[in-house]
Amino acid sequence: MSSNDLRDEVDRRLDPWLPQLGSDRVAYTNHVLRVLELCDLLAGGSVPVPSTREEYLTAAAFHDLGIWTAGTFDYLAPSADLALQWLDQIDRPDLADLVVAMIDHHHKIRPAGSSTDPIEIFRRADAIDVEFGLLGRFGVPRSTYRALAKRYPDKGFHRRLVQLVARRIRTNPTSPLPMLEW
Repeated sequence: MSSNDLRDEVDRRLDPWLPQLGSDRVAYTNHVLRVLELCDLLAGGSVPVPSTREEYLTAAAFHDLGIWTAGTFDYLAPSADLALQWLDQIDRPDLADLVVAMIDHHHKIRPAGSSTDPIEIFRRADAIDVEFGLLGRFGVPRSTYRALAKRYPDKGFHRRLVQLVARRIRTNPTSPLPMLEW
């Protein structure tokens, strides 16, 4: 799938949520695109590549969307609900359990399965991007991540995450990062 086709697939899923995403639309879309391409790299040549598979497209598009649609940093359940609505809309309820698990465990600290498990591939891809490719890269060369970040620039995504964490710490100091899981 070309970069433009991939963007079109992501946009198709996110278009209903444009008002909620507001000025963060491009930043979030680019994060989703980076995560999908990282999934492709981490899958090690599996066919079909993750970015063409509905479970990855759906999980990626919706995994953080609850931040904006539900207005909360405790966003995993609202994000999973949006993904389930999408799967119902496209008549793919068979993917519901997998997509919900991909979303629910994408901030798990420890591995969520083997390195070939879709849940673990997705978790690793998101971790690489959230950490700017600086910490665990799971075999993805730093130069490859830099090229990916150049193709899909940050556009304030990480700055927004820092703002959201700071706000959450002020309002919920005993539960600053509710999405993390051991």
